Amino acid sequence: MKSISLNFFGEQVSINVPTDLSSLRKEIADKFMFSPSDAAEIILSYMKDLGKKIIQTEQDFRAFIANKIGKIDLDISPDSKLFLKNLDTLKKEKEEAQKELDECLKKKEELKKEKDAKLNEEKEKLKNIEKKIKKLVKKKKNMKIKIQEEKKKFETEEKENDEKIKQLKEKLGIKEEKKEKKEKKSCKKLKSKNPKLRGVKKENKKEIHTLVTCDGCHMSPLVGRRYKCETCPNFDFCEHCYQKEREKHGHQFKVVETKVLLKEILEKVSPKPKDSEGKPIHRWTSCNGCGMNPIVGTRYKCSECDNFDYCENCEQIYKNEHNHQFIKISKPNMDF
Repeated sequence: MKSISLNFFGEQVSINVPTDLSSLRKEIADKFMFSPSDAAEIILSYMKDLGKKIIQTEQDFRAFIANKIGKIDLDISPDSKLFLKNLDTLKKEKEEAQKELDECLKKKEELKKEKDAKLNEEKEKLKNIEKKIKKLVKKKKNMKIKIQEEKKKFETEEKENDEKIKQLKEKLGIKEEKKEKKEKKSCKKLKSKNPKLRGVKKENKKEIHTLVTCDGCHMSPLVGRRYKCETCPNFDFCEHCYQKEREKHGHQFKVVETKVLLKEILEKVSPKPKDSEGKPIHRWTSCNGCGMNPIVGTRYKCSECDNFDYCENCEQIYKNEHNHQFIKISKPNMDF
């Protein structure tokens, strides 16, 4: 046997077989960094025949060599100075760890208290806000009721004053002047005899944009100044709708001018225009198939699409492709 293994709590070191017990203890001090005095207190043992043998003397060491076991277990005696010294160190470390743990728990408790205090403070603020909101809602409700009561009171007083004035005038013999009712301009009064010029005033100097519909009030054709959207295709406003709706639409517009005046159009309009062959002419209407403008002959108007028409030929060609029902219009005065 040339070497033996030393086992110190799972840490194993291999050394050459020493000549005696004192040499063995020197090897133990060197390999495991013990002082000579601490190494002298180390308990040396080995297993033989399922029993534990202790090496205390030179005779015990020679017996271990003779048995050729090859492994010695190292242990520390509870009564040794080395054990007591390590025990004191462990106690100090334990006390320091416990002290650190106590400080952490104390800090945790302080943080918890601080958190709870802030939470309670926020809850209190929220309660105060909710109370204020309830007060404001109640105040608003009371103010609304008060306004309604004042309004009724004012209306009652006004009626009473009117009645008193009426009675006083009767006593004084003052005849009450009849107030002329201001008639609101209805759409019917603004409508032209020509169906296509409904909602348009007959002012000679106004421009007329044929085949153009206002996307606000749906005036068709568009009369007056025309504002065309620079972003949206086929989107126009009349002057009134431009002033009212331009900010909502949110795009830039440009003014489109035309040399055609309303006076010229009105002079050319006839109740039932016809061509030389006697076919009706549908003015201000173009065919969405071949582009005929105006449509001559029978006009076919889509019942679903806005401002969509076919002439007779295109109705035969494209009616199945368009996939909507068409209204047959034979006379221009049916041009709605």
